[in-house]
Amino acid sequence: MTAQGTIKIMAYRCLFVLIGLLGLGQTGFVVPVKSETIVPIIDAATGQLYGGVSGNNWLSAEDTEDFVKKKLIFHAYARDGSFLQNTTMHSAQTSEGCSNPTFLPKESLPQNAVTLVGAPWNAALRKPRELDTSSPIYREALTFWLREQGVDDLQPNLSQLWRIDLEGDGRDEVLIAAVRHRGSETSTQAGDYSLLLLRKLIDGVVVTFPVILDFFSEICIAECALEQHEIISVLDLNGDGKLEIITRSSGYESITQTVFSIEDFRIKKRLEWTCGS
Repeated sequence: MTAQGTIKIMAYRCLFVLIGLLGLGQTGFVVPVKSETIVPIIDAATGQLYGGVSGNNWLSAEDTEDFVKKKLIFHAYARDGSFLQNTTMHSAQTSEGCSNPTFLPKESLPQNAVTLVGAPWNAALRKPRELDTSSPIYREALTFWLREQGVDDLQPNLSQLWRIDLEGDGRDEVLIAAVRHRGSETSTQAGDYSLLLLRKLIDGVVVTFPVILDFFSEICIAECALEQHEIISVLDLNGDGKLEIITRSSGYESITQTVFSIEDFRIKKRLEWTCGS
């Protein structure tokens, strides 16, 4: 037998041994599969369970609830993405006004804790940079975009302006939250709005996508409670290297928090909970 033939036989024997080990489930050879990891996400302030994610599959709170009870370790993150501490959770009674199950930490959390993520990886891959909301560049850009939508506002009020690389491609996106509300708590004037926009560079051109958008084209009395939208976190919840956007929408006697993901040119709502009327 030639030397080349001997090498081939040894290679095949090694392959058969490896296949046998995999078939027997030997613990000495472990291939981690991130897509099989169920990651629950909980709001730190209210204890509301958004739901969870496993790979590309987003799971409802109902489908995730039992997994939280298995003493899973959660990472607590601040608004700016800073890791604060680890904690475990226990179930608690949910208010009648809240939509999802409630879980509270067994250990005290810092006051600046915003989001609890039951992932084995670091969810805060990149941290946002908060820009000056009085920036004339972005106020002018928002005025131009609003005019395209049929709304004139020469001095828009930017409530948030975040810059961050959401997709991990080395190019920053900009998130803009803005509101114009000239009515009462339950009334609006024509041209009032509340929005959250994403500005993204595509093929050398800046494109603006609405993440959340509320426009009021007519006066509305007593039946239109305008919600104010804000970004509360940007985290990698499913381990794909891209950051999801977590938002809060505060309205008259209600609050809604939502997880959005970005896929190419689309923004998709993934998880959500609501408290209030």
